[in-house]
Amino acid sequence: MKRVSLFQRSLLAVGTGLLIALAVSATLGYVYVLRPLAERSADDFSALLVLSARTWAELPPDTRPAFVEELQDAHALAVSTPVRPASVESIQAHPYLALLHESLHRRLQQEEDLRLSESPPGQFHVDVRVSEHWLRFSFTKQRITPRPNRALIGMAIATLSTAFLVAFLLARHVSAPVRALEASTHKLATVGASAEVPDSDIRELHNLGRAMQAMANEVAIQQQHQQVLLAGVSHDLRTPLSRMKMAIGMMEDDLPSTVRQRLESDIAEMDLLIGAQLTLSRAQQVEAAQPISIQTVLQEWVDAEQALSPIPIRLRMSADLGERAVASTALRRILGNLIQNATRYGATEVQVVVRKRQQRLFFAVRDNGPGIAPELRDAVFRPFYRIDASRQRATGGAGLGLAIARQLAETHGWRLRLVNRAKPGCAFWLCMD
Repeated sequence: MKRVSLFQRSLLAVGTGLLIALAVSATLGYVYVLRPLAERSADDFSALLVLSARTWAELPPDTRPAFVEELQDAHALAVSTPVRPASVESIQAHPYLALLHESLHRRLQQEEDLRLSESPPGQFHVDVRVSEHWLRFSFTKQRITPRPNRALIGMAIATLSTAFLVAFLLARHVSAPVRALEASTHKLATVGASAEVPDSDIRELHNLGRAMQAMANEVAIQQQHQQVLLAGVSHDLRTPLSRMKMAIGMMEDDLPSTVRQRLESDIAEMDLLIGAQLTLSRAQQVEAAQPISIQTVLQEWVDAEQALSPIPIRLRMSADLGERAVASTALRRILGNLIQNATRYGATEVQVVVRKRQQRLFFAVRDNGPGIAPELRDAVFRPFYRIDASRQRATGGAGLGLAIARQLAETHGWRLRLVNRAKPGCAFWLCMD
């Protein structure tokens, strides 16, 4: 399911509402304002044309040139007497001329006494028959002052621009408190109850923030109780385990070797599980970041892992990593778990890759082992999950290495994921913002 941000949804909702309001207001404005103005203007213009035609017909021939000159100067109308009228043309492309034609038709009563034409484009002619003569009035687009279509288009463009700006500002204003709450929620999930949820003057967000803060405090208290309980259980269990080890050693001559080995293996597995569970619990504690030299420290870590590993571990990193404030113990534990996981499950070579993209650091542990099936790429991060369930925990691990690595990453706000490789093997990438 595709997710959209609150800003996008608010922008869409506000923009849609404004567009509907624009369409309604534009329609009402056209019907009740622009069109009546255009009709009134066309009616006044038609009255001028009819009156001018009748006046011209009633004037003596020697005074008509002066009247024609006055119409040209006062009303931008050129008057001529064509031999025959222009042919009838479609005027639907010019709404104003259609209104002018209707008004002239009402005044002249007879359609055959009227012709409207355009030649050349932008030059309009109105031919009116008076007595036995045809009189032609010519004018340009500049003479037609009201232009409802252009006015409507201009108003639509201006209103659309204003609507988009208003929708953008309103959506940002609505989503800003939620974005702040989202950021604080992320801090609560990573840093814990020590992060403060910003207060908001919006009642619902204020109540939500207080509830989240209370929930984070309650979770922090529960985590503390859990750690204390696990520490107590660890102490209470390891003490009898130690006594059992001593008892087995004292009974070495009375027990068959197979029974003794089985008991020792079970005790070792129980001890391993207790230690792994405590480690997983401690992975939920946030470590303070300290500035370190990434290149120097990483080289030391890889050298230390190489000293304990039977397979080669190669380090590849860029030269511009510099210093960075990092929870170094958590980072080393993550990389160490990933390297040990590759060593334990059949890899013959491990590569540790470090890249820097803008302000982000990317750490990768790549191996050439048998790889992990796509359907198991999420399951391997679950606690106590092992692909080869038949292996002994004492030799094959407790199934918590990758779970601890991901828990440490999530606790510190990092992202750990398993990606596909073109070659056989696994590639675990850790992204650090």
